[in-house]
Amino acid sequence: MHANHPASAVEPVPGAPSRAVGRAVDYIEANLSEPLQLSAIAGAACMSRFHFARTFREQTGLSPMEYLRMRRIERARHLLRTEGQRVCQVASALGFYDQSHFVRWFRRSLGCTPTAYVRAAVPSGCQPCDGAPCR
Repeated sequence: MHANHPASAVEPVPGAPSRAVGRAVDYIEANLSEPLQLSAIAGAACMSRFHFARTFREQTGLSPMEYLRMRRIERARHLLRTEGQRVCQVASALGFYDQSHFVRWFRRSLGCTPTAYVRAAVPSGCQPCDGAPCR
């Protein structure tokens, strides 16, 4: 990074992502349960790791690994809320190293543990730890 261009100055490019980034997103979606590495995702985009990471961030506003974690947490919310799966099952199903790794990332993302998320579910579907007010 050049001194004139700090990392925080990177803004997503408006419009649809490139085909390469689209292939990477498709690869991530198809392999959410696998322990994905940046090199494998970059390979799906037919790019070097460094060029891919820079391009992905420019087009999405997130690093590839941040995007992967975000998608895993979104999928975890679905599995916990609608499928009634246990926390350990969700952690395993979504490629987290172990249950504590999953709980740590879930809490960082949503501000509550997966167990608290499930317990907070109300009939309207509102989840208090989402930050959205309940109606």
